Amino acid sequence: MADMRMDPISGKWSLIASGRSARPKNHSFEPATPEDAGENCPFCPGHEEETPPEIDAHPKSGPGWQVRVVPNKYPAISPDPLLNEKADRLFRAMSGGGRHEVIIDSPDHKKSLADFPEVHAADVLTMLQRRVRAMYEMTSVRSIAPFKNHGKVAGASLEHSHLQVIGMPALPPNTEIARRNSEAFYRETGKPLLEKTIEWELEQEKRIVETGKKGAITYCPFASRFPFQTEITPWPAQNSFVESSSEVVAAIGSALVRSLRRIKRLLNDPPLNVFFHIETRLEPGEHDEAHHWRVEIVPRLTVMAGLEIGAGMHINEVAPEEAAGKLRETRI
Repeated sequence: MADMRMDPISGKWSLIASGRSARPKNHSFEPATPEDAGENCPFCPGHEEETPPEIDAHPKSGPGWQVRVVPNKYPAISPDPLLNEKADRLFRAMSGGGRHEVIIDSPDHKKSLADFPEVHAADVLTMLQRRVRAMYEMTSVRSIAPFKNHGKVAGASLEHSHLQVIGMPALPPNTEIARRNSEAFYRETGKPLLEKTIEWELEQEKRIVETGKKGAITYCPFASRFPFQTEITPWPAQNSFVESSSEVVAAIGSALVRSLRRIKRLLNDPPLNVFFHIETRLEPGEHDEAHHWRVEIVPRLTVMAGLEIGAGMHINEVAPEEAAGKLRETRI
């Protein structure tokens, strides 16, 4: 039987309709990790001059880098001084005040994060932490959106594995709603919403992929919008990504690699998106302890259609309980 479920953090409803998975489909996806060597790829070692000037690297600049950071050559937002353009009360606009960077997380064109040792992901997330910290030094930046597009269907314009980090002078709608819901729950109960959510999931058990004994808990959310949607949260929960310890960052990096590896092996390397829900600048009166950071993985196994685009309600053809069970059983 199909049922509707609401996610307490996003406030969005999903239709969990497992029976629809049997309907005829005419779309399929090729494995998202490239098979060719990428001879003309600007992100490959030896092609460093084809990118904008390097911002940071690990190890430091020179041959043998494992992680490299450059400005996005085609930025979605500019680092120019913030300019508020008040057209009128209804139509608002602004320009500048942000930054758009690329973290090349693999020196090997034919490898994604799922193919590297867990320690490599710790280096990648440590670099991400460093870049987020640097972006928040810009007084105009209110929120930062780090994400990874894996595969053309998921939005990757270059197939070489990389993350993008966008600092913005405004809050994206999903971030603003999640922050508002978390703040309201904390004021009402005195408890953090994400922490309460994880405790409930641990009691339920059936959507848990990893229990959190290694410093990170992995689960398929109760109201998952997409098949095999997976979330990873530090456990105990952490308020700030920027201030999280190296041990916490390493634990999340390891859990991320394990999750990506499970998804790759179980679902034949599907296109997917990874999004880091991290802290924003707090407004006066808001509580830092109400908010925690987490990582979301969304395999792109289905196509968004009319209901998703028009109404904002997703139909999920794989119940999160079933998805978690299959992920747990996948050998890594």
